[in-house]
Amino acid sequence: MTSLPLIWSEGGIEADLAKDVAPHPAFKRLSAHYDITPIDDLEAWGPKPKHMLLLAQPRAFAPRELVRLDNWVRQGGLVLILADPALQWGSLYPLGDKRRPLFTSMLSPLFAHWGLELVLPLEDEVPASMRKIGVFPIRTVTAGEWLPKQSTAKGRCAILAKGLLADCRIGKGRAVLVADADFLDAAFWEGQGMRILTGKDEFANMALLQALLTALQDDKGLSGDFVGK
Repeated sequence: MTSLPLIWSEGGIEADLAKDVAPHPAFKRLSAHYDITPIDDLEAWGPKPKHMLLLAQPRAFAPRELVRLDNWVRQGGLVLILADPALQWGSLYPLGDKRRPLFTSMLSPLFAHWGLELVLPLEDEVPASMRKIGVFPIRTVTAGEWLPKQSTAKGRCAILAKGLLADCRIGKGRAVLVADADFLDAAFWEGQGMRILTGKDEFANMALLQALLTALQDDKGLSGDFVGK
């Protein structure tokens, strides 16, 4: 589930039905490794065993949807959430248009329930930045940070990679949280000159995403060599 133009373009039905239409590079890359089912309504969603849920800057959830998601995770569900506090993703639509990707994550009630707060660090530097997450050099813009927040809910979250990642054990399930969604934008990872020469991505943004999904699926930890301290 996502508000980003990963599955469908912003050009509307006519653009999506065009013969030369292509999915977003991030969606295409994930589709090569996973069978992806888009969902609109968490209440109507019928997950099966071994299914994982990917929420990439999703729309705001109704309280009943938040309860359903929390209960599903506690019963053994696995979810990867990309939550951006200040999304810079380009759009055809003006600010305030409901068709734009959400500028900021609307899942704060869920994060607070799990004992976390998503913030945007105030730093006097160029917003676009390169970071090294373990073995993965990534490039993004205005990434957020997870901070611990007191919660009465039973669960524990480890904050990693200088606040960019949080790994939460919630009941029998697990939630891995990334304080950024712009890193999915192909402009930050595909590259041009380097890609022409090597045929490879300039930055490891998608490799990091796939590694997080694999760690979630195989129940592997994120500390140590994966993300460092």
